[in-house]
Amino acid sequence: MSRTLVASDQGVKLARKALKARNLTQTDFAMEVGLGYTTVNNFLNSKPIYRTNFQEICVFLGLDWQDIAAFGEEAETQELTPLDKLWQQLQLLSSPTEQMGLVLVKEETLGWGQKIPSRYEKSVQVGSFIRFEVNLETPGYLLLLQKDTSGQLWCFCPSCFAPQPQLNTGKTTLPQEGSPITSFPIEGEPGKEEIIAVLTKEVPALDWLRQENDEVLKLEASHLIELLKYVTERGDYQLWYTDYMVIAR
Repeated sequence: MSRTLVASDQGVKLARKALKARNLTQTDFAMEVGLGYTTVNNFLNSKPIYRTNFQEICVFLGLDWQDIAAFGEEAETQELTPLDKLWQQLQLLSSPTEQMGLVLVKEETLGWGQKIPSRYEKSVQVGSFIRFEVNLETPGYLLLLQKDTSGQLWCFCPSCFAPQPQLNTGKTTLPQEGSPITSFPIEGEPGKEEIIAVLTKEVPALDWLRQENDEVLKLEASHLIELLKYVTERGDYQLWYTDYMVIAR
């Protein structure tokens, strides 16, 4: 059984009709159903999404998922890119966690800004500023990978924003102190962004690891292949996953 499903052309028409009847935009619908904008957008554009998400969307719209899904040759016309498939493999190895997430901050001209008391955010507006927190129960080396709303992949730790990837127990915040910026601006198009944290006891033997003053690395398929090989050959690692939605102002 495939982990993903694709909506047929007729299924998309039925789904859009049901969405219009509820007077919901895609952004509103994504928030109502509790999924990322990108997932909903992919569903409505006949791109593959996880089977469970596909079925959840259909239930919310009052549709039978088997009437909406494409099967056979029609389903095979839309496939994940090789990079998406590698990210999906990494995600399947990861455990959803509440040990990391976004914190909204108030950007100031000087200093490190003022934190707005809140739990970790699951949706943030374009134009806001955030920091990212990770809470470690054991010391280790942190790799922090992001998939942005455009589908591009980045390694933020280690980088110039996280020059100290070897961490002690407790909370660490990105950007780390001494970084060229004090918070990350939320930019780009609305959609879902995903974060995977790879925690190891030692510095991973990966040729592409950034140095402390290097720019953020844009990840390619070769990087993920090497990372997947590394983690599957070792047992002393943890993989955590979280996501959040970027919404329009």
